[in-house]
Amino acid sequence: MKETDFIKQNKKKWARFEKLSNNSNNDPDEVSELFTEITEDLSYAKTFYPRRSVRVYLNQLSQGVFTSLYKQRKQPIGNFMKFWKEVVPLEMYRARRNLVATFCFFVLAILVGVISQHYDVDFVRVIFGDYYVESTEERIANGNPMGVYGESSQGAMFFAITINNIRVAFLAFTGGILFTLGTYWVMLQNGIMLGAFQWWFKAKGLLFTTFLTIWIHGAFEISAIVIAGAAGLTVGNGLIFPKSYSRMQSLIFSAKRGMIIMLSLVPVFIMAGALESYVTRHYQVIPTVLKLLIIFGSFAIILFYYVYYPVQVAKKFPEKIKVQEIPRFIPKKEIVWYKIRKPGEIFTDTFTLFISHSAKLSKLFFNLVFPLFAGMLILVFALEWFRFDYNLDWHQTFGSLFGTGNDFNFYKLLGWPVPLTFLMAAGFFVLSENKTGKFMQLYIKFALKHFVWLYLYMLMVYSIFLFSPGVLLFLLILIAPFLTVIPSIIVLENVNFFTAISRSFDLGKGGYGDILLSNISLIAITIIFFFVLHNPFELGILTIINDFVKDTLITVLDEYRVVIAVVNSVAYIFFLFLIVTLASFSFSLSYYSVQERKTAKGMFDRLTSFGKRSRHFETDLDFE
Repeated sequence: MKETDFIKQNKKKWARFEKLSNNSNNDPDEVSELFTEITEDLSYAKTFYPRRSVRVYLNQLSQGVFTSLYKQRKQPIGNFMKFWKEVVPLEMYRARRNLVATFCFFVLAILVGVISQHYDVDFVRVIFGDYYVESTEERIANGNPMGVYGESSQGAMFFAITINNIRVAFLAFTGGILFTLGTYWVMLQNGIMLGAFQWWFKAKGLLFTTFLTIWIHGAFEISAIVIAGAAGLTVGNGLIFPKSYSRMQSLIFSAKRGMIIMLSLVPVFIMAGALESYVTRHYQVIPTVLKLLIIFGSFAIILFYYVYYPVQVAKKFPEKIKVQEIPRFIPKKEIVWYKIRKPGEIFTDTFTLFISHSAKLSKLFFNLVFPLFAGMLILVFALEWFRFDYNLDWHQTFGSLFGTGNDFNFYKLLGWPVPLTFLMAAGFFVLSENKTGKFMQLYIKFALKHFVWLYLYMLMVYSIFLFSPGVLLFLLILIAPFLTVIPSIIVLENVNFFTAISRSFDLGKGGYGDILLSNISLIAITIIFFFVLHNPFELGILTIINDFVKDTLITVLDEYRVVIAVVNSVAYIFFLFLIVTLASFSFSLSYYSVQERKTAKGMFDRLTSFGKRSRHFETDLDFE
């Protein structure tokens, strides 16, 4: 059938369907019947007119109505109940072997702590420190061995304890990404602490007293750690045993499953914190029967919901036990450079570019840029290692490393912009076109070509961050649109630093508002990612890693604080890799957007091709 005949035969039906689909007061049966016919027409059009406009029209028509007809209705209460009655129990059933593994390993770690304390009476000092042991002995002498639970206000203690419980469980969960070794380490660490703690009190004849005290809240707290360990093993096993998926896909699927288990622990954390803050402190006046009721009642709740109930749900829904994950297909997005972009588009396109060029960026970073950063790290720690041999906050480590405030030194001022320059050059290089030849050699040639002028720019920016007071640094955001176009002008127009400065005022004012908002978005992303590293809730990645390094090295290395500073410094370098490359992409997109606004180059290019497309077949331009 000819396309014109096909359209003529069905256009009334399509018009009727389009009218009904846009009207809420319609006959559902008629809409459903027409929808079936429309999908059949679409299949026919895909077969016989694959590159014609009728296929595009039918596809849009059917897809829009399909979404409105068949999208799931929002049922927040129903979904909430389903999460607790079905999703979590099934996930726990799938993780039952991981739960058994973490429980057995945790019990083994407790035995290690018991045996170690039995044969070495000072072992508890290694675990808890001299201050805690001596203060506890003083409380025992005063007849209040568990008095530590009543020394803080109830509200503050509840918040602090709950956050700490979440931190430990989160560490057990995220430790799974280290091929499950991190999870097992958390289980070992906490098990040894518990075993040594209980056996130390047993030697003082207080085992039953401490049992009835710490397990008031410990039933929920320790159970949550073990269950979080099972979630961590779920993540780690997905990484170790990807099966038919890629390792990254398997990690994503297993992390999602583990996160479901972690979310289910939120009420457990809250209950543990509430009991420890509001009940445990009254251990001396609470009757023994009530203590036992709380302890075994808490264990009964955990065993019912996380052990018994999952088995019953699995029997009820056997078809849902095995989950077949489907990897999400993300189509490749083509970037049109000469295009006027709003800040939101610059933001999304920046991350699109980062994801699509991540392999090339990583290759450049690890082969050439990271060694330059490592050289500066070695130089700083070789000359000033003593500055890092303290318990430093993140801003103190940052200052000692990069030379802010009293830690300023000229070799830092002149040295750090070198790897930063090569890093920004890497961002611009992967965006450049017509690269023929060996990749690494081309990058070196590209970086050296622009090095002097990009270095002066990076030295200027670095100096601003070093010497500008906080208020002035905030006000500099207002002139940032003029500063951020400079590197793009240097590279894309192949001019020197001073010419780029003079050009920046002309370009900056041309897109001032959009560039300003884009820069603010970049600053927000910087803060968010840094919050992931450090945050006041002690849930930052580096906080967790620092605790791990400290607990591992404190008994074997006097300068363990220097090692922690080195770990933090390496993390900051990877942080800079992310932010500087994102900045270079954002600056490039802002530059092209301003250029399009001033010259309309992209529009003229499209006008040049106007009317030259095939009149019989669609092209990629039809889908922009």
